[in-house]
Amino acid sequence: MTDLELTVIVPTRERPGLLKETVDSIVASARAASEKLGATVRVLVVDDASPTDSTRELIAALGAEAAAVGTAVSVDYARVEVHDGRKDPGAAIALGVSLARSRYLTIFGDDDIMLPGHITLHLRNMRRGADVSAASYYITDGQLNRQFAKRRRAAHLGDLLIGRIDVNDGAFVRTELIQAVELDPALLAQMLYPVWATLLIDGRKFVYSRTPTFLYRRHDANISSVNKDAEDAALRKSLQEKYRALASERLGSVPEPRKVDWARHKREWRYSKKGYVRWRMAATELAVKRNPVVRKAFRMPPLPPKQS
Repeated sequence: MTDLELTVIVPTRERPGLLKETVDSIVASARAASEKLGATVRVLVVDDASPTDSTRELIAALGAEAAAVGTAVSVDYARVEVHDGRKDPGAAIALGVSLARSRYLTIFGDDDIMLPGHITLHLRNMRRGADVSAASYYITDGQLNRQFAKRRRAAHLGDLLIGRIDVNDGAFVRTELIQAVELDPALLAQMLYPVWATLLIDGRKFVYSRTPTFLYRRHDANISSVNKDAEDAALRKSLQEKYRALASERLGSVPEPRKVDWARHKREWRYSKKGYVRWRMAATELAVKRNPVVRKAFRMPPLPPKQS
């Protein structure tokens, strides 16, 4: 495949059933982008040292199917030979990024589902000059029943530095930009935080879509949930402090976070009875989490000091 435009990196470990659904959805979205935009897409499944050959065999079969249809979409396999013992597939992500030879890349969960227009929408954004294009998505249950939409807004450095992250791991990014930032698997769920922080400090162009274009499946085996513990909180806090200092050094000051636009949230819920209850619960949860007594009782890390 010549002049490769996009690599979709799918880190995985011994989940062939979920993985097949995911790869099939990515290939369908890639074919739609090929038909509409003439895009060339490589799906790179990176196996995080699975104990059996089930993942390798599955990708060999899917790769053969893709090759039989045409050359615009390929499905390839790479492998981390020795598992590092971590629950998060950081080593697989780092290997996949290092192997990317396309203009753009994105990282996609092995249990999520791309909708047909996903790649087309974000490739258009990248072709218009974006450095990063962030995606909105639907939260679903384990059977992919849609529960509600998570809509992105413009990424903002001030928000990122206090832990409000509007750039998900599945954002499209220029390959040379992400390859220029060290990816440390030891950062676990915070592994891509340095990428987004560095690019925002550098003034790179972030765009976003409020149209949900993939399904984020929530179930008992979510990899993204297993690392939300004290270690993850400590890593998040240390990274926020590190990049606040870097922003202050390079920009002369640390940007203030945006105020929460409660009016916008209300409008998005459209005042349906169910939506209004959800909005009130979210507002109450936020207020409770900001209470220092509650934070101390549940051993939550202190809130960052307000910038003067």
